[in-house]
Amino acid sequence: MDDLCCGQGLLVVTGATGWFGRTALHELQRLLGPETFSRRVRAFANRSSTIASTGFVDGVVRAIPIAPLAELPEIASLEPIEALLHTAFLTREHVERVGVEAYINVNRGITGLVCRSLESSLSARAVVISSGAAAALDAVACLEEYLHSDPYGVLKSEEERRLSAIADTLVLRAYAVSGRFMRDPEQFALGDFLLRALEGLPIVIKAPMPVIRGYGHAGNMVNLAFRWLWSDRLPPTHPIAAVSHEVELLELASLISSLYDLPPTATDIDPSLSPNRYSADPSTYLNMLHLLGIVPRSVEEQIFDTVCGLQVSQVS
Repeated sequence: MDDLCCGQGLLVVTGATGWFGRTALHELQRLLGPETFSRRVRAFANRSSTIASTGFVDGVVRAIPIAPLAELPEIASLEPIEALLHTAFLTREHVERVGVEAYINVNRGITGLVCRSLESSLSARAVVISSGAAAALDAVACLEEYLHSDPYGVLKSEEERRLSAIADTLVLRAYAVSGRFMRDPEQFALGDFLLRALEGLPIVIKAPMPVIRGYGHAGNMVNLAFRWLWSDRLPPTHPIAAVSHEVELLELASLISSLYDLPPTATDIDPSLSPNRYSADPSTYLNMLHLLGIVPRSVEEQIFDTVCGLQVSQVS
């Protein structure tokens, strides 16, 4: 990681105001310190803004400028990108809000801006935070046929392929995610469970069948990204499913209830029903974490780190 501090090229984070982007900036603040961070890191989102720093070890809060993603190609043409962590994307829940055609156009526009930026920095390495939703399309040759039935999965798969064709690219596919900086926590099982725990309320599971999710910690993922970016390792030939722990949600609810001394979980799960599973084999991801010297957070550690972010957001 010494090259992280000593290099000269830009370190670019897209989607800087989102869950993974905020996590990445937090870790870079911790690793680099304010002077190197200011000199080398460039953060991009959909519009110009500033966010407060969260990770500088001196504890001083500084304003972190966020530039519009539309400016990235011009900046890359003037100053070479050394490494890029790409996390910008409209997620699945936006399809209904903006409509399918607008959703497709916006996300393809985001991918296009990143691709043009990498094309002017041919020695750059990239990491893209993708989604497990792309896995179902791995064997599909013509993605366009599925575009309107599964725009999120298709566009994620399309983006993986486009970036990998331009630069050495590590693709990390997130399934269920834990960690601070969670946005809209009520939309996620873990976030909803923890919001109820903070209020001392029993957790409620409405699904009639067992629900299995593959969790990965956002901090583990971005640290893996940085260690790979400043290594001499070639990108894996296949996307990596960023799952460290496979958890049945009733077990997760029971653990949280125990940690926070809550009443029993309210549920009518029928164990005879086929489970709803969104996960993947964790072995490749765990092996890569080990090779790059990263210890995966335990489920308990993931819970407490996520709560840390929720408590901060409630106070603010």
